[in-house]
Parts: sequence; C-alpha cells; structure tokens
Amino acid sequence: MENLDIAIERITKSNYHMFDDMVYWRTNGCERTGEEKDKNKDIIFEDAFSELDHQGFYVFAARYEGRFVGWIMLIYIPKLGKWNKGVIFVEELWTAPEFRRKGIAMKLMEKAFEVQYETGAIKVRLYTDNMSAQKLYEKCGLRVANEAVFMESKDN
Repeated sequence: MENLDIAIERITKSNYHMFDDMVYWRTNGCERTGEEKDKNKDIIFEDAFSELDHQGFYVFAARYEGRFVGWIMLIYIPKLGKWNKGVIFVEELWTAPEFRRKGIAMKLMEKAFEVQYETGAIKVRLYTDNMSAQKLYEKCGLRVANEAVFMESKDN
C-alpha cells in the first residue's frame, strides 16, 4: 500500500467549494474542469453552511496536491441510561477510486477516533454492506457487533 502525503482538514465555509467539487466528482465520475472549479468558488452554499453549523456534526476531507480526494462525515449521537456518553457515528466515508488503497481511508478513520476522544464518546459506530469497506473498518479496530436491516423513510 502506497501512503501519500495527505492532510486531513475539517470542512468549513471557507473550503466548502472544494468539498462540493469532490461531491461532483463522486456523483459524475469525473472532476470539474479548472474553469468550473473557479466558478464554483463564487457560489454561496447557504444550505450546506447551515448543515455545517449543526452541533455534533463533523465533516473532514483528505487534501492531496491542492484538491480533496476523500471525505468522512461523523455525527456525535448522545446516549442516556447505562451509557451516559454518546457514540461517534460514521455516516459516510468516500475516497476517489484512483486514490483507494493508499492509506487515505485509514487517515480519515483515524480522525473519527480523534473526535471520539475529544468528545468523550464511548464508541465509533457505522453500518456498511460493502465487504471491502468492512475489511478496512476491521483493520481500524472495529468489529461486527450485530447484523441489522437498514431502514429509512421515503423521500418526500
């Protein structure tokens, strides 16, 4: 496995345009052109900025050579009762296909454990049906704790 010189950055209003470029890359299978990226810098992403302001919501991206090539979204979920401390839930982790198996996802997962420590959360949790991803998560110290059915409401 080749390890690249990657910096992990929290997504904020000031770098969100680069994150949006990466989402475009994931959605369309190709990166925006330089001209499209320049135009994207001038957009004010009010809805996204509002989401970034939610307490307990964390988004980090892996920067390589001036662009983001992967991200992780984390949520602190409070717990009561016997736990009295919450958990960090990995909502999503993605790495650009040509950057997979280069240590980026591991560095993003390390960030999840840092947030766990900083918040005092008792665990890091996630759901996956991707067997390759499951192997990565096991290398990070997670284990299969249960099998579950994923359910969600219908789109409006």
